[in-house]
Amino acid sequence: MPRPDQTTRAEGRARIAALKKMRDKIHADAEKAKAEADAEMWAAIGELIRTGQVLQADAAAETGFTRDHVLKQTKRYGDGG
Repeated sequence: MPRPDQTTRAEGRARIAALKKMRDKIHADAEKAKAEADAEMWAAIGELIRTGQVLQADAAAETGFTRDHVLKQTKRYGDGG
């Protein structure tokens, strides 16, 4: 297979850069969506705990996280768990 010339290589590198930029944006969008989902979930769980509908232990059992993690996340997302 012949080696590409400089022009072909430059075009190929530009295409790779565009693909990387697209990938990075998709990854950033996914991370943002994950962060928003976490915030929504933990705020809602915190509200359930705060209003006495569930115990912290219930939230831990249903989410698979420790009670300490539930406490930290509900405090982090606003209502103090």
